[in-house]
Amino acid sequence: MAPIKWFMEWRERRREKLDRTREKRFRRRYRVYQVGFFMLLGTLGFTVYANFDYWAFRILIAHNYVFTDALDELYGQHILEENRRSFGRDFDRVVISVVTGALSEINNDRFTYLYAPQEIQHVRAVDRVIARRVEVEVLNEDTVRLFIPNISRYTREFVYEHRDFMAQFPNMVLDLRGNYGGWLPDAHRIASLFTPRNVTLSYHQTRMSFFTETITSRGEQFFHFENVVILQDRRTASAAEVLILALREHTPNVVTIGYRTVGKGIGQVTVPLTSGYAVRATVLNVLGPVGQSIHLVGIYPDIPADPYIDMVEQALEIIANSR
Repeated sequence: MAPIKWFMEWRERRREKLDRTREKRFRRRYRVYQVGFFMLLGTLGFTVYANFDYWAFRILIAHNYVFTDALDELYGQHILEENRRSFGRDFDRVVISVVTGALSEINNDRFTYLYAPQEIQHVRAVDRVIARRVEVEVLNEDTVRLFIPNISRYTREFVYEHRDFMAQFPNMVLDLRGNYGGWLPDAHRIASLFTPRNVTLSYHQTRMSFFTETITSRGEQFFHFENVVILQDRRTASAAEVLILALREHTPNVVTIGYRTVGKGIGQVTVPLTSGYAVRATVLNVLGPVGQSIHLVGIYPDIPADPYIDMVEQALEIIANSR
């Protein structure tokens, strides 16, 4: 009987120990939940306090302003008719449109605005159509022409897919005429094919120093052309200008022909909103490899375009004379 009694006592002690362990775990979890609840409550209270003025204004105007004809006119100026829903549901978008419109007018910044859903779809469709015009053309046995109509994922992938073919030629004519720019990371990746590893391609300056960065080339240099002639015109802008600056600084025997470029040394971020909307705003100053700003200045060509000679023919003449 003694072993049985001992076993029963041991089992009872073990049960009591397990019960105490469970109780401690429960109390610990309860404290965690309690702290989390009060933190959530505090966050909610702070959010209400921080946004009280705006919410009060929103309720006062969108739901209580008696001159609804004036509201209709205001909303009609900023929200397309097919997107209109109600004063309350569209109020935030009207505020965004008013503020970005005022900033654009004050600073002559046409790149900060509210995107309507159909406008986003239209812009993306147009970008895709224009990007498909990218092409590689053999000009003669020594020279290949690469025409890039915009800077996008599609054109960057095209360049990478055809790089082996283009590398067979000793000379390149890089045609950036009419290239209005696009996505900066794609410009940097294209530039990395022409430049040595880890050289500075551009600088991005922001109001928050945390996001200010120096962009350097990645990977080994792929292209080693004897001559690179870049064609530019009065519509060459933004990321295309970043590409020109990087190549002029770090690629030997680069010559630019054409006209002064647009001079868009700023960058934008587009943030998606609800219901298909998006807001676009200028948040970057984009500087060249040596810290130069081209904003509202542009890039002057090394050789002005001859109005009586096709620019491609002018480029071939320059390559021929370099031998």
